[in-house]
Amino acid sequence: MNRFLNKYALSCALITLLASCQSAPRVIADLEGNYPSRKPDSVKIYEVGKPVPAEARAIGKVKVTDGGITPTDQCLYGNMLALAVKKTAESGGNVLRIDEHKAPSRWTSTCHRIWGTMMLMPDSLVTTDPMTSLQEIEMNRDKELAEMAKEQISTRDKIYNNPKNIIRVNAGPAWITSEIETYAHTYKRKSGFAASVDYQHYWKYGLGLGANYSFYHTSFDEGFNANIHYIGPSILYAICLGSKWRMDMALGLGYANYTESISSNRVDLSDSESGLGSIFQLGVEYRLTDRLGIGLHANGLTMRLKKPEGYEDKYDFYGIKRFDALLGLRVYL
Repeated sequence: MNRFLNKYALSCALITLLASCQSAPRVIADLEGNYPSRKPDSVKIYEVGKPVPAEARAIGKVKVTDGGITPTDQCLYGNMLALAVKKTAESGGNVLRIDEHKAPSRWTSTCHRIWGTMMLMPDSLVTTDPMTSLQEIEMNRDKELAEMAKEQISTRDKIYNNPKNIIRVNAGPAWITSEIETYAHTYKRKSGFAASVDYQHYWKYGLGLGANYSFYHTSFDEGFNANIHYIGPSILYAICLGSKWRMDMALGLGYANYTESISSNRVDLSDSESGLGSIFQLGVEYRLTDRLGIGLHANGLTMRLKKPEGYEDKYDFYGIKRFDALLGLRVYL
């Protein structure tokens, strides 16, 4: 219990630390002199490439960049531009010329970034618009927020556009990766054949429930066969990687049975043991049509067995660990 509480406290501390590390965008100005401050509404904005009147003279540089872990809603172009305008007014300028604008990128920063020149020219040359610069920025910011929300919804719908119901039939090579000891050999691993049938049902946001059945067969040099059956429910999560590709994963607990058998003209014997098994699946598939697809997935199964006498100190884990690499068909219902 103490260990659980310590982990819980550590998780809370990390969450609190991350939240406290969020910072506002960073505004840096480099001034060439001291000028009386102005009202932000008096600043005229010239976007990248727009000509500035010859009478305007530079009084400094300003840049607005990501402050570190900056919330997305503070990184909008309107927010960053408003900060540059306010810094220009504080510095005594009435013209802001945007020299460079970098849009958000997953590789650099999720914020818009602005580099500009703060300028001063006679107030008589600054045209007065019915709407001030900050009012226009506010209006555009609202549009940007609406477009961003719409884009997020569209992206989310594309990512989680999973079929509601899927039946999967798979087969392929498989390996027992845990050590198996017989009266004649000790096998570090044992290859075999596996097949599986899965049913998957998805709701919103890629979450779902499934039912899984898998079968494994192998033969040993000593003349006996081994079969493993597993059946049980699973929790699913899946995302779409475009209009055709999708990736899914499953985690489940269920009933597992391990059977060893030997059959010949003289003898027909078998022995089995059942218990709790767990599976983990990770796969990718390609949608051929609206109803049919193909896919490849890796399947891991773990089943604990009862230790025979004399094995208590030899193995920390006594049971079966298996890895499958399966290829098969998907039917979308």
